[in-house]
Amino acid sequence: MRINRKGAGAVALGLGVAMAAAACGAGAGAAEGTPTNDGTTPGYYEAASLIGAAQRVGAMEDFAYGDTFRATQAIDLDLLYRVHPGYPVENDWLIWSAFAENQNVTFNRTDVLMADWNERRNLLVGAGDFPALVPVVWPGQEDTWTAGGGLLPVSDFFGYMPHFQHYVAEWGIQDELENRRQENGNIYILPGFRQSPNIEHSFAINVDLFEAAGITEDPTSFEELAEQLRAVQAATGVDYAFSDRWTDSSPLGAAFNFVGPNFDTQGGWGLSAVRWNADADAFVGTATADGYRDMVAFFAGLMADGVMDPEITQDDDTAIEKFINGRSAMITTNFPEQVNIRAAAVEAGLELNTRMITVPAGPDFNHIAGGQMGPGFVLNANVADSPYFLATLQFLDWILYSEEGREFAQWGVRGETFDVDADGNRFYVGNVGGAGASDLNPNWADIAEDDRLALNANFGFQDGVWMNTWGGSDDLVTSVMPAEQRDWVLNMAAVKDVHPVSPAAPLTDLESEEIGLLTSAINDHVHGQTALFVLGQRSMADWDSFVAELNAMGLDRVVDVHNSALARARG
Repeated sequence: MRINRKGAGAVALGLGVAMAAAACGAGAGAAEGTPTNDGTTPGYYEAASLIGAAQRVGAMEDFAYGDTFRATQAIDLDLLYRVHPGYPVENDWLIWSAFAENQNVTFNRTDVLMADWNERRNLLVGAGDFPALVPVVWPGQEDTWTAGGGLLPVSDFFGYMPHFQHYVAEWGIQDELENRRQENGNIYILPGFRQSPNIEHSFAINVDLFEAAGITEDPTSFEELAEQLRAVQAATGVDYAFSDRWTDSSPLGAAFNFVGPNFDTQGGWGLSAVRWNADADAFVGTATADGYRDMVAFFAGLMADGVMDPEITQDDDTAIEKFINGRSAMITTNFPEQVNIRAAAVEAGLELNTRMITVPAGPDFNHIAGGQMGPGFVLNANVADSPYFLATLQFLDWILYSEEGREFAQWGVRGETFDVDADGNRFYVGNVGGAGASDLNPNWADIAEDDRLALNANFGFQDGVWMNTWGGSDDLVTSVMPAEQRDWVLNMAAVKDVHPVSPAAPLTDLESEEIGLLTSAINDHVHGQTALFVLGQRSMADWDSFVAELNAMGLDRVVDVHNSALARARG
């Protein structure tokens, strides 16, 4: 996969130097040795003295890059497990027995339903009463938990994680990882990361309805997209050409998230009060910049034209029902949801010809969001006292960061759920399939529907805990994609530049507390007023007043604090 990369615009300490400095401040028994940064040696620093003999039970003595982890004696780990409604956890899943047989690892799970995940996880971690391993934490979410001392400063122990170190160096993730370093010098999250930035969301169109309006090509710009939607609205019987989904938690949450980079901004799910402006070499207010205004104005224009559904806080099922029944012609999606939408249409006895379009270019911008890191794990600080501490780090290094471990989480057990052909292509075997199995299981069409086995629901792989879309090399990530999705991803990669990631600007505890309170209120106001602007209930002519409101709420202060932290980090 080839993606055009702009200059990072980031000035940060080299990872090897920063890790060595963090290690030297680790207290008694601090690390010794010469920092390295080539990803091939045992560590960026020698960390052997940080973990004592009493915490090495079950650990491999010479665990190195390329090794398969297997505990030297059985270990049992406490795990907070997120239960997906589409594939509720089963105790007899193959993934659990494979972990026990091959890694000599079992789990004492605390299961939490996905609908309750954020609230329950935040409550447990905030109170300091949580299992040793907590997954599905997006980088930045850990910031609010670090002051209480309940999280393990994992950066003190990167030297024990050879696969982590190797791919941080090989895939150039040092600067982005440094953004997770707190003002005290510590990193508290083991993030997922991948070789190239994630490309996942876009708009899906009803091809037949677009063709009925004479449209056969993807729009290359948002202006052209608006023209196409107006044409579809005029030529077909749709209620609205565009009816959005994933809007109930924040207005236009997904759409603003993937559209934002093309307007040189961010929004929706990815909204933050401030963002890095590489041209200005400074942090700026997100919603007060021209890009955010232009993005909001575009969607407000669709609403004013009558081609966009005003139900911008509708639930997903309602939006999907409109799309599959031809009441709308475009919806926000990703490929797994595209598959689900098609299946819902078939179940309803409907024919639906749909595909994902390449995200159009914005005014002078054709970007995807930069960044190769995604959700990962935080650890309870008490795990450092566990006799299995080193073994735990080695296990996490294998399952999260080795290609072998990530393949296991993506594909399952070779010979049981998948195999590899003479050209090195992976494929599902027997009755097993995942998303897009019609392409990836050569016998899928001949398997009765009732006999088909889903890799997630029936075996526990591709579960979003050990595996998510943020894991691995381009080869591994695209290996689970059916041809249609792979072609779309490669086309997006070919035409998009990558937004530079912001440089490290860690805040002090006092700054974090102050800014956290301000940004929460600011972001709530941005979401609420954005909805009013899009709906036409607040005129775009009132934008300057909106900017003044945000500054009165303390946005200027938030910007100043981030830029001061940046100057401090740069020395």
